[in-house]
Amino acid sequence: MTPTPFDSDIERNRRLADEGSVNAMLDLAMGLRDRHRYTGDPADLLEGIARLRTAIGYVSDHPVGHTLRVNLSALLLDHFDYFGDVSALHEAIAGCDAALPRLDEQDRRVVATMRAEALIVLAEHTRDASYVAQAVESVSRLPRAPAVLFVLGRALHQRHVLTDDHTALVEAASLLEESVRASPADDLNRLLRLNLLGDVLQRSAEHTGDESVRESAIGHLRAAVAGAPSTSALLLDFKVDLAAALRDRGRYTGDLAALREGVGLLHEVLAATPAGTRSWGNRCENYLIAVHDLIEQTDDIELLDQAVEIGRSARGRGSKDATVPLLLGLLHHDRFLHSRLRTDLAQAVTEYTQVVESVPYGGSDHVAALGNLGRLWLTEHRFSGDPAALGRAVTALGSVVRASAPGTPRRGAAQINYGDALYAQYETNLDPGVLAAAGQAFHEAARTEEAQPIVRIRAARAWARTEAEAAHWRRARDAYAFAVGLLPLVVPRRLARPDQQRMLEELNGLAADAAASAVWANDPETAVRLLELGRGVLGGQVLQSRSDLSRLHEVAPELAGRLGEAFDRLAPSGHLLGAAADERHGLDIRLGRLLDEVRALPGFEDFLAPPELTDLLAATEDGPVVLINVSALRSDALIVGPAGVTVVELPGVTPDSVAQQADAFGTALAAATRPGPGETEAQTTVTRVLGWLWDFVAEPVLKRLGHTAAPSGTPPRIWWSPVGQLALLPLHAAGRFPDGATVLDRVVCAYTPTLRALRHARARYVRAGDDLVVVAIGDAPGAKALRSTEREASRIAALTPATRLTGARATVDTVRAALATHASAHFACHATHDPDDPSAGHLLLHDGPLSVLDVSALDLSGVRLAVLSACETSLGTHRIPDEGLHLVSAFQLAGYPQVVGTLWQVNDHVARLVAVDLHQGIAAGEDVATALHHAVRRCRERYPRTPTLWAAYLYSGR
Repeated sequence: MTPTPFDSDIERNRRLADEGSVNAMLDLAMGLRDRHRYTGDPADLLEGIARLRTAIGYVSDHPVGHTLRVNLSALLLDHFDYFGDVSALHEAIAGCDAALPRLDEQDRRVVATMRAEALIVLAEHTRDASYVAQAVESVSRLPRAPAVLFVLGRALHQRHVLTDDHTALVEAASLLEESVRASPADDLNRLLRLNLLGDVLQRSAEHTGDESVRESAIGHLRAAVAGAPSTSALLLDFKVDLAAALRDRGRYTGDLAALREGVGLLHEVLAATPAGTRSWGNRCENYLIAVHDLIEQTDDIELLDQAVEIGRSARGRGSKDATVPLLLGLLHHDRFLHSRLRTDLAQAVTEYTQVVESVPYGGSDHVAALGNLGRLWLTEHRFSGDPAALGRAVTALGSVVRASAPGTPRRGAAQINYGDALYAQYETNLDPGVLAAAGQAFHEAARTEEAQPIVRIRAARAWARTEAEAAHWRRARDAYAFAVGLLPLVVPRRLARPDQQRMLEELNGLAADAAASAVWANDPETAVRLLELGRGVLGGQVLQSRSDLSRLHEVAPELAGRLGEAFDRLAPSGHLLGAAADERHGLDIRLGRLLDEVRALPGFEDFLAPPELTDLLAATEDGPVVLINVSALRSDALIVGPAGVTVVELPGVTPDSVAQQADAFGTALAAATRPGPGETEAQTTVTRVLGWLWDFVAEPVLKRLGHTAAPSGTPPRIWWSPVGQLALLPLHAAGRFPDGATVLDRVVCAYTPTLRALRHARARYVRAGDDLVVVAIGDAPGAKALRSTEREASRIAALTPATRLTGARATVDTVRAALATHASAHFACHATHDPDDPSAGHLLLHDGPLSVLDVSALDLSGVRLAVLSACETSLGTHRIPDEGLHLVSAFQLAGYPQVVGTLWQVNDHVARLVAVDLHQGIAAGEDVATALHHAVRRCRERYPRTPTLWAAYLYSGR
């Protein structure tokens, strides 16, 4: 056995106890208890209890016997914690009852407190709230010492668990805060009180959805873990509670790192807990819950399989009767959704049915199992079409709604599940009454402020869908507007960029449907505003943080300073863990409070709010912006000009038709890069797609604008802002090739992801500043050599004064520094697009990548133009095309009002020709958009039957 600090005292007291010393028996028992807590060895605990029973037998009528009984009660509490034997609890309480009348006042307080703790544990085990009432009644009469306040807070906490009484939770938090404040900093019991305070606050946050309370809870729980000695048995309990709070953060906000950290903590705890103990069972339950939440976000099948096996091993090993079957049912349901194995579906039904039939009717476990059964039956209906399964789902989920208290997260989740079942029923019988009932369920779920933001926005979108299905277009518009308004809650700044992208992926197409419903409602102005609010959400956060705070500085300089600092510290980031993650979450909450404080000032009510339509219209003074909205509800071009919005119907454009064209185009681009007979066919396909774009999108728009022929003088300019996967196609290159009408022959094209971005670009534009930095890297480590980059850099530098960073000089740090000191930048290098994580797309410099996320975090002033003569620098992703996450948009966010980029891989030689031609035009006095327009047209003349060589280039910005 590994030596412990208690060994020598235990052996000494054992010798004395064997000689008949009662005092030694007591000291031996307490030493054995301490060693049990240190090592987890139950033999020590059992011996300690046996020694105390022997000692009590020696002095049953002596006053010291009362002390022995009290200590026996203490060891019996540990016995229950380890073995879960409820008789030990009853014996402990009886021992306290027998001793209390015979103790002095101080000892009575200690024993009364311990008795109350035993009653609380008994209530937790039996789920009988009367034991909690006894504990509260007895402890309330004691003086308000820290230990008493702690036990009273613990009792009220357990009352909430058993009765869902939130007022008990609020009172518990107040008592525990007082207990912590009154505890000396070096008192180990302070950590126990601090941990329970964190646990109570976390439960309160679960009930109310108050994120500031959750973050306070995590802070307390993390402090308890950090302060606990590594040898303390409490450390494992503290980690369990911290993991629960992190899981709640992850579920509510979508923070994947929090979910992973929680699962990691629980994995450590489970590995350190002896199997078969009551603690192991409870900790296993926590682990399975955390894994389920993580799997919902990550689809980690290997982890899911492991969790199923662990759940099976947890049966009857210290866990509550209902909890493990409920969790196993969830895990089997999860696995069925991935595996489609009927055995998983059947096993989930078995698990849930066992709970429904074995727990009290109407209790929390019964309602939970019934809700899970309802969801399972709905899944069965969706995969098998079984109408009986659907009927059972509607009945079960309706019962869950009725059993859930209004205004709670549980009620919100119940309503959205019930709405899903009703909508499925509507799809089978087309009963408008059923559709209305589904809409009402979704409506209530969407309005439940305590629910998770992602649950609310799912519900709001489903509610809007029911209104659209019924052709109630004004109501549909309002419901979609409500959903779009929830987007900032779904992707708060505190989240890592990959998490934000993942959340938005689920909501792809929301803005398009919202705008389409507004057009149906004869309200194109609202359609434009909804597209502005529902697209480019992440870029909009960056633009908001870089808004001019000068007016606020004049009125409240200190507040403006704090706000600016908060914005700076909340720049887009990757995943953070531990204290760094806590700080970011807390900072985002403080930012919200700062904005509320600013908006309370006279004249600042709309401070940093999304711009009104009149402000957006002003951004179109140099030419119309054409929003191409593609939705299953309808598709339209919304031509936005200073006087308002004009609608051009596009009946031949649907999400499916755009997806087909985008897929064909992408396949052709890939084939065009491979030498051989497929090249010609690929160019034919590209030409066909450009013709489709002309016939169904570009030509109707140009016709409405009056651009029906090639202009005799300077061509007019328009800005394209396509929605959805249409953003993956080159609208500026649309036309009937080789001899028909084309966009390039009628207008100069520019792009903008949103009107807000164009407005921002106009505000940042500066005419002065011709200094240029040219970054040219032809031999980046690990990448194919680019033969033309040096010549490209040399030709451009000959046209205008330029700083050249080539080869080993073009490091990430050097380039960053150069961007801050030059008005314009030209990159001739490799670039990489990442379809799975678009923020990871990057320019490949000499010593590493300069990513979309890196560039977005820059805040440059006085800059003018960035030319990205590299591959795929303006290519978005199929998953979240409306976010426009690529290098071109990143440079715009960094401050460049004009950016030139590419939609796909470009030929090294052709890239040099276009880049040099572009800079020649700029040097001759042409504006950037016109210079690129002419350069691309000349390239088209050189390669008329190879559109992939010239059509990739585009201009974005002012």
